[in-house]
Amino acid sequence: METIGKMKKRIIAILFCIILLAPSCAPAKPSWDRTPPDTLFEAVNVKDNKKVTEFDKGLMKFLSMGTVIWLLHVLTTR
Repeated sequence: METIGKMKKRIIAILFCIILLAPSCAPAKPSWDRTPPDTLFEAVNVKDNKKVTEFDKGLMKFLSMGTVIWLLHVLTTR
């Protein structure tokens, strides 16, 4: 009787794996008619925003100076 119980567990495990793996199979072939992207930005669909404001420049200066100060603090206290 124990072998029947083990067999049921194996069958249930196999069916569970099939249920989980079956939807991951592609139902249709991918479209090969698309042209490949020219740049990495096109591949990840990033829109290039050329408008950089003074606020952005000030924020970058603040963040980079904070990083430099933190780095100096860490290097001098160790």
